[in-house]
Amino acid sequence: MENQNSVAKLLRIIGIVVMIGGVLFALMVDTSTPEGGLHWGRTLTVLFSSFVSGMLFIGFSEVIALLQKIHLQLQQGGSKASATPVNEREVEQPQEQTEWQPSPQDLEDIRALYHGRKITKIEASPYQDYCAVQLEGEADIEVVELGGFKPKKVSAAAKPDLVDRIRKWFNNLHSS
Repeated sequence: MENQNSVAKLLRIIGIVVMIGGVLFALMVDTSTPEGGLHWGRTLTVLFSSFVSGMLFIGFSEVIALLQKIHLQLQQGGSKASATPVNEREVEQPQEQTEWQPSPQDLEDIRALYHGRKITKIEASPYQDYCAVQLEGEADIEVVELGGFKPKKVSAAAKPDLVDRIRKWFNNLHSS
């Protein structure tokens, strides 16, 4: 069952009512002129303004519904949403942290990212929102970032220092 925001629902209904009311108002006002018949200039003006007003209400309801969905996703998943920078090399490297665990949803998303390939191990690295993923038949690990809405692979070309540190950490962890 999906939680719907009552404000978004109300704004959507108001938008539809404004649009329907505008059509009816245009027909009633223009047919009640003494000459009879439709005055297309007045009719189109009323229709256009009611359509635009109704669409504004519907648009605001969509924005509120999307914000509600993002809020619920962050509340349930526990992961943080972050904007992806234009140039990732300018971003500071993450600070080493002691303990964190990816959520079950994060693990499922990582498996979906590597669909068709067998994952032997997923380890939370000492860096928040970065996991080490070991694939069957491959000696080296891949680094996955969980900081956004969906996990994404981190290439050694984009963040060479971070990938090297996580690979060294993973090798030390499993060589003991």
